[in-house]
Amino acid sequence: MPQIHALRRGLYRLLESHTERGMARHAVNTFLILLIITNVGAVLLDDAGSTGPQWQPLLQGFTDISIALFSAEYLCRLWVVVENEKFRDMPPARARLHYIASPAGLIDLLAILPFYFRASLDLRYLRLLRLFWLLKLTRFSPAMQSLAAALYEERRSLLGALLIAIVLLMTSATIMHVLERDAQPAVFGTILQSMWWAVVTLTTVGYGDAVPHTVLGKMFGGVCALLGLFMFALPTAIMTRAVVEQLKRRDFVVNAQLVSHVPLFASLGIMRIIEIATMLKPRHVPPLYTVVRKGDPADCMYFILSGELEVQLQPRPVRLRVGDFFGEMGLLDGAPRNATVTAVTDTQLLILEEKDFHKLIRAYPEMRTTIETVAAARRSVPDMPGVSAA
Repeated sequence: MPQIHALRRGLYRLLESHTERGMARHAVNTFLILLIITNVGAVLLDDAGSTGPQWQPLLQGFTDISIALFSAEYLCRLWVVVENEKFRDMPPARARLHYIASPAGLIDLLAILPFYFRASLDLRYLRLLRLFWLLKLTRFSPAMQSLAAALYEERRSLLGALLIAIVLLMTSATIMHVLERDAQPAVFGTILQSMWWAVVTLTTVGYGDAVPHTVLGKMFGGVCALLGLFMFALPTAIMTRAVVEQLKRRDFVVNAQLVSHVPLFASLGIMRIIEIATMLKPRHVPPLYTVVRKGDPADCMYFILSGELEVQLQPRPVRLRVGDFFGEMGLLDGAPRNATVTAVTDTQLLILEEKDFHKLIRAYPEMRTTIETVAAARRSVPDMPGVSAA
């Protein structure tokens, strides 16, 4: 059983964890994104008649493989959802029902379910359902997830904006009906007929198929066009504020989780971790990327969350690993970097800028003592930039 739990936890980190930044997670996400895009491209080519009959078996086989892979993905996500912290206190069955009923779970289910009943469905509808797979891309886009969360959070405000738009639409159609019904009974003879003009005018589209002829009608039409601009400005402002708040909240939560994994901060209370999370900035660097170059001015220090880096020293390089930190000596001494540090593997770092560094060590004397002790030990070794497994 411990092996099963370890496997499930590892698979959860691979598929669902927002703090996991390893190459394996990146590879899985990239593969799924490419699979979705390739399937959509195949649908468009097939629908346009660009593929001959000789390609149909290949396309069908590709579709079957894709369905199998997406089904396996869905079952895996259903299995590992119990590792989500939100569902830790729930029975496994209830946690999985929550996932099935969630927007992401419904999208995953609807992306595969119809294809198991394709014998009773028109092939044209199946092509359209494959385009539905594009919605799965929202899972891999933090921006889309933030947008969806913003829509849900501001649903009442957006509903209010929609009601304002409906009132404005009905009022505009009614007034234009009164002003233009005698001049153009075929176009503005009823409120329902006038409503088409109101829609295209308030949205500032103005197709030109229905235009006022009277002087009062033209004046009111200009007013409606201006009102349309204000009508769309309201939900735009609501969504802009909501999306910005969601992005700030998401970054804060991710940073707090990352900070709690840094050994130097692990013993601090939750309130201190939250405070420090506002100072640290996450940064992902690929292999062979030079993080610090010898001779550069010291303007920040780094904490390693995952991966390995190499300090280019003589007679042999030094490896930095998870839990190590470096770059603090330059901040304490005001001296330039004394060695070049390069990423060996895919690496996740947390960056503490100089002004926040001094603020932090003033606020937490015990942390200052630890950092200064490590720095003093490093000064005793020539050209040593620092390694700490604190």
